[in-house]
Amino acid sequence: MAAILTCALCVAAWADITPCTPFNLRVKRVDGTLVSGTVSGFDGEGCEGSFGRVDWADLPAAEVNRAMRRVLDLGKAEQMVLLGRALLSAEDGQNMGDSMLRQAVKRDASVQEAADAARTQGVELRRMAAERRVRSALPQAREGSGVRPWPIATDAARAEALAESKAEAERALHAVNARWTPVESEYWVVYADLTRGDAQELGRRMDNMYRKVAEMFALPKGLNLFHGKGVCIVSADENRYRAIEQAAFGMMPPPGAVGLCHMIGPRVIVNAWRSPNDDEFMSTLVHEATHGVMHRYGTPVKLPIWAEEGYAEFVAARSFDTSPVDAGRRPHGLAFVRAGESTLPLLRSDGRDGVWPGPGAVGYSIGYLTVCMMIDQKGAAFGEWVKDVKTGMPWEQALRRHFGTDAVRLAQTIEDWYRVNDLSR
Repeated sequence: MAAILTCALCVAAWADITPCTPFNLRVKRVDGTLVSGTVSGFDGEGCEGSFGRVDWADLPAAEVNRAMRRVLDLGKAEQMVLLGRALLSAEDGQNMGDSMLRQAVKRDASVQEAADAARTQGVELRRMAAERRVRSALPQAREGSGVRPWPIATDAARAEALAESKAEAERALHAVNARWTPVESEYWVVYADLTRGDAQELGRRMDNMYRKVAEMFALPKGLNLFHGKGVCIVSADENRYRAIEQAAFGMMPPPGAVGLCHMIGPRVIVNAWRSPNDDEFMSTLVHEATHGVMHRYGTPVKLPIWAEEGYAEFVAARSFDTSPVDAGRRPHGLAFVRAGESTLPLLRSDGRDGVWPGPGAVGYSIGYLTVCMMIDQKGAAFGEWVKDVKTGMPWEQALRRHFGTDAVRLAQTIEDWYRVNDLSR
C-alpha cells in the first residue's frame, strides 16, 4: 500500500522541476514551431531550458519518449508510469503511452492504481492541449464586442452535433418525400440521389476545399470547425433542389442559382443540384461550402459582403484547375473598372442598402478581384485581417491595421491597378 501511495502521489504531484544533466533538444512542436536549445530540467508536464518551457503535450510522442529516456530510470516501474503519462499527453501518444503503462504494471503490480491515475491525467492533458491549440488558432471575441465565439466541442458534443446535423438534413429530404443514404467524408455528410461513387467523389472534393481554407488560415492539421460535420444535399434535377429549398428552408432560389448555403445556428447545410456543367456545379458547391466554413471560423461574425463573396469565389477559382470562376469574374470586373465606374459603393455596401450586388451582379467580380489582390500581394496580412474582423473589429479598422489603408484608398488602388493590369500582381 505504501508503494502504491508513493507512486500515486508522484504521478499527481510531480510539479517541481527536477534538474538534469544538460543536453541539447531540437524538435518541432505539433504546431510546426521549432524548439531548440539546452534542456536543464523536467517535471510531469514538460521540460525547461535555454528555450524557455515546452509541454510534453505540444511535442510528438516520439520526441517525448526520446527526451524523457535521457533522465528517467526505466528499470523502475514508477518511472515507467511517469513516462506513460507524458506520452499519453502527446497528440499522437495514445498507443505508446498505454503500452508503457501496461509494461509498468507487468513489471510491478503495485503500481496499478498509479498507472490508472496516470492514464486519466495524460488523456486530460492531451485534451486540454488540443483545445488550447484550437483556441490560439481561431479568432476569439474582442472585449466589449458582444461577439460570442463558437464553443470548442468535446468528442461527445461533436457526436451529438453530427446526429443533429443529419436529422436536420433528413427533415429537409422528408419535406419532399426523398430518402437518400448519406455518404460521410472527413468533414462532410453528403446526401445525394447520385451513385455512391459520385457522392464519395463529391465528399473528397469538398474535403480538399476545406483543407485549402484551413491551410490558408493556419489551422491545426485535421481540425474540424463544423458542428459535427457540414451537410451537403445534392439533387439530380433542378426541380427537386428548388422544392427542398422552398419546403425545408423557405427560400426560392434566384434564376440560375445552382446551390445555396444555409447557416442554421451552428449548423451548416449546403443544398444544390447536379447541373450538367460539371465545372459550374463544382465551383458553385465550393463557393457555398466556403460560406459555411467561414461561418464556423471562430465566431459567426461575417466579413463585409464584398469580401464574403469575393473570398468564396477565390476559393472556388483555385480549388480545381478547370474552375470557370476566373474566366467569368475577371473580365466582368475589369470591364466595370475600365468603364470608369466607382468600386467604393460596392465596398461600403452592407447588402441591405440596395447597392449590392450592383449592375449585372458585378459586386461578385469586384469582390473577387479585390480579394485576389489582397491575397496575392499580402496573403498573411489577409488572414490576419479576416481574423480581426471575426473578433468583432470593424473591417476598415482592421484594414488600416494590416494593409495601412481604408475603403476609399482601397477602392482607388483597385481601380488604378486593374485599369491597366489584368492580373492582381
